[in-house]
Amino acid sequence: MSVKRLLVTADDFGITPEVNRAVVEAYRNGILRYTSLMVDRPGASDAARLAAENPGLGVGLHLELCAGDPEMWGLRYFVNPADRRRIEPEIRRQIEKLLSFGIKPTHADGHSNIHVHPSIFPILASLCREYGIPRLRLPGGEARVAVRYERKHALARLGIAAVFGLLGDGLRPYATGLCVPDRTWGLLRSGLLTEDYLLWLIDGLPDGLTEIYCHPSADPSSRVKDVPRPGHHTVSELDALRSPRTREALASRGIALQAEAGAPALC
Repeated sequence: MSVKRLLVTADDFGITPEVNRAVVEAYRNGILRYTSLMVDRPGASDAARLAAENPGLGVGLHLELCAGDPEMWGLRYFVNPADRRRIEPEIRRQIEKLLSFGIKPTHADGHSNIHVHPSIFPILASLCREYGIPRLRLPGGEARVAVRYERKHALARLGIAAVFGLLGDGLRPYATGLCVPDRTWGLLRSGLLTEDYLLWLIDGLPDGLTEIYCHPSADPSSRVKDVPRPGHHTVSELDALRSPRTREALASRGIALQAEAGAPALC
């Protein structure tokens, strides 16, 4: 018998104090159970300290390989052999730095989803197997539920979904031996995972393992409605994660919230 299972992950742990506080708050008082850490950011050491104080919080690597310009770097990784040669040692360095914080990674993904680049994902998957990191992310499967929620910008969202769908189909075989959720949602309304949208996703959750990723912030001035903020960090997503309505929706639909940090691969 199939079961609806949900992973909830916050990206960008370590980027700012406000994001660090939001991750811990959403874990302690909400439905967040995993977060992805940026090892070279100013708040990384503080994030590692907070992770140690909250041992049930699963922490993975949020890989950075695009220096704030994913389109430009994506092209460079296609055309420049020198840039491709730096991928493996740089991923290894970031994994080693995460381990040096005393963290046993539960998963890996990438800032701006750069890890889904065809030159990067196979290397990352190989290193995950080497280091015993059990889970990888492949964004996809959100198009239908996102467009039904809001028709505005539907063509743009469908185009993004099509690109990532093709990438996912081609890259999933490289993740043999690793857990890759059946679908990962959050890409098509990044920075706009409001309470209403999160409840909409929960209501439409299919059988199998789904990941929802988000960008919460504890900054009270970061509230959004229709347009994401630069960086996509918002207190609106923190509110959605700790909303009693969200917990009630999961319970009423019998959705199992995946919650054990350091547990064996979930799929």
